[in-house]
Parts: sequence; structure tokens; C-alpha cells
Amino acid sequence: MRETIAVLGFTPRDTGRWIDFVAERPAATLFHDHRWLEAVEAAYGYRNHHLIAERGGRIAGVLPLTLIDSPLLGRSLISTAFGIGGGIVAADDEAIVELGRAARRLGERFAVNYVELRGGPSPGEEWIEKTGLYESFEKEMPAEADRIRDWLPRNRRAEVKKALRIDEANEDSFRLDQRVDDFYAVYSAALRNLGTPAMPKKFLRLLKEKFGDDADIALVERNGEPVAGLFSFWRRDRVMPYYIGGGEAGRSMRAYDYLYYSLMRRAVARGVRLFDFGRSKIGSTHSQTKTFWGFEGKPLVYHVALIRATEPPNVNPNNPKFARFVEMWKKLPLPVANFLGPFAARNFP
Repeated sequence: MRETIAVLGFTPRDTGRWIDFVAERPAATLFHDHRWLEAVEAAYGYRNHHLIAERGGRIAGVLPLTLIDSPLLGRSLISTAFGIGGGIVAADDEAIVELGRAARRLGERFAVNYVELRGGPSPGEEWIEKTGLYESFEKEMPAEADRIRDWLPRNRRAEVKKALRIDEANEDSFRLDQRVDDFYAVYSAALRNLGTPAMPKKFLRLLKEKFGDDADIALVERNGEPVAGLFSFWRRDRVMPYYIGGGEAGRSMRAYDYLYYSLMRRAVARGVRLFDFGRSKIGSTHSQTKTFWGFEGKPLVYHVALIRATEPPNVNPNNPKFARFVEMWKKLPLPVANFLGPFAARNFP
């Protein structure tokens, strides 16, 4: 007789087992990695309440969950908080269903508004599918770095050619860095200009510290001053450019094109061919930019269990409800925005 599933709360003693299980499952993402989960808890101060499904003492499934207690939007359980993916990773359907049930019970226990799983399989009919908001972009690159230019759409090839002026002997330069400070300076300024609060610098520092060589910081400079930066993650067969930002000088230099193209070349040189462009809001400028690179969007499906709320959440700075906040944030002096940003960002997990 097949043994039944038992769902338990994660404890620090389970870390090694969690790592091994996630490493074995192709469906697991960056946002199931224990290093991401630990960085979220340490940087934002929210408590993790991850779940493990066991059968006969062996892990059959995992579900990362963070309890968000937002001053602005109330309580929720998110998988994965401050990430674009998450949800259940399991060996079979029974584990999926039992983890979903346990997540709902946990939501009821903490009296949250809702439980949101950002990806993964549906835990059951009582979960609502949240679609039409985001799409993901990923594509396999050529086997040789020198073929990447020809692989790009014609218009993008032309922009990349102009961007490669950065490699010439002039006032512009490129470097890889292990430190977060220079990247955060250009990234937080770019977010302020978009009306978006920047995350705590501590979060990025923890990610770089915990991921080590699996996290990559690239900077474009003019006269020795950073004007654009890219924070990427290496995971298995893919590279994921995750945070990017820059100012007017960076845009005029086509620094974004340079950063993405150079990352593609470095990835192929390392034997990594899957370029994971991440998530963008459908119809947004960011989404259009990725299609210009020749990537096709794939709609993302989130799963939501309503506990106290009566409708699925739309918690992101692009929500029309936050339009006044966005316009106000754009006008803040940068030092003020950087001081207030980490407090405001806690409301947008």
C-alpha cells in the first residue's frame, strides 16, 4: 500500500533536504532556491513559513511561503515573495493537492487576505487562476558566441553594433564587479525615475553574498562613473538578467543593449544557452523591449486562494490605484527616495 502524504512546516534542519530536492526537480526555479528565500527573510524582516510534503520520510514536494504583513495592503502569503516565480514543486499530484490544502489552512490560521502562488501547478479547483497580467520570455541561443549577432532581429543587430563602441578606446568602459554599491546607485535612480520604490540595498548584498559566482554584476561606465548596471543569476542551463537600470547617459550609449549582448556572449562561452528574460507586464514597454530582441512572450498563470479577500489581488506599482503614488515618487529627490524606498517596497512583494 502506498504511504500517505504528510505536510510539515519547514525547519532549519530541513535545509539540506530542501536543497537536494529542489536540485533534482527541473520545475524548480531561482525562487525555490533556499538562498533567495533566506535573503528575503533577512532583508525584509518577513517570516517564512515554507511547507514540505513527505511520504515515508522522503520529501515529495515543497512550497516556499512568506507571510507578508503590509502596512498598506494587509496580510498575505506569497510564493515567492519579491520574486516573479514560485509555487509548488512536487513529485506527484497527491503532493500538489496536499500542499495546496495546507497552504489554505495556513492562510486561515494567519487570517490573510489571500494566498498567491506565482507559478507551478494548480493545487485544485478551489484556487483561482490569475492570468492576463504578466508574461515570461525565454529563448535558446546559438551554440557559438560569434553567431549571436546574426541570431538577433535586424533592428536589434544595428543597435548592438552601435553599442559596441563601448569596447573601443574612449571614455566608455565595461566591468564585472562583486560589489553592490555602484550597481544600486544606478538601479535605484532608474527606479525612482519610473516611480517605483527601490528594495533595500541589504537585499541585493545578501543575494550576492549567498549566490556568490551564481550572481553576476555588470556595469557600463563613462569616465569611470557607472551609468548602467545589470544584476544576473546563473542557474543550471540558463542565465537570467534580473535587475537592470541606468540613466540618460546609459540610454544614449545603448548601454542596455551592450549589457544584454555581452551577457549572452558570456553565457554561450560558459556553455549556457537558455536566456531567461524574466517577467514583464503584458503590453508594457519592458515587454515590447523583449520582443524587439526576438523573444516571444508566454502568459504566466498564478494561483490564488481567497481567504478574507473577495477578489484576486493586483498588487504592483502599475495598478491604476497607485497612479498618484507613482507620479509623486518620480518627483522625490533621489536621497529621499532611496531612504524611503525600502519601507515602501515592503508593500509590493
